Parts: sequence; structure tokens; C-alpha cells
Amino acid sequence: MSRTLTIVAIAFLTFDGAALTALGFLTGRVLLVPIGLAFFVAAGMILLYWRWYRRRRQEIANTRRAMSDELREIQRMLNQ
Repeated sequence: MSRTLTIVAIAFLTFDGAALTALGFLTGRVLLVPIGLAFFVAAGMILLYWRWYRRRRQEIANTRRAMSDELREIQRMLNQ
């Protein structure tokens, strides 16, 4: 679910950024160009944050697995 929402958000911001930038150039409205570029930057930041989030989530899962294995080992040693 989060992957789909992230892709939709990135696509939406990228399309809007391209449209605003192109419209700014074609119509001569200079203010639309930096707004479009800001949308591009926002899409890039979402992508970077999503990748960081996925790595962090994987690290947490690995740590939980390691702690669970360690706990089982301690329980096994106490039962002997």
C-alpha cells in the first residue's frame, strides 16, 4: 500500500512540475518555473525519504530477528 501511494505521489508531483515548468516557459510567466521546479524537488525528496524508510524498516526487522534468536538461545540454555 505504501509503495503504491508513494509512486502515485511521485508521479503526480513530477507531472505537475513538468506541466508548470513548461507552461511557465511557453506563456512567459516566470513565477511558474520555480514553482514547477519545487514540485520536482519535492518528488525527489519523497523518493529519497521512501528509500531511507524502507532501509530503516529492514534494519529494524533484522534487529528484531536477531533479538528473537538470542532470546531463544538464552531460554534453551536456562532449560538445560
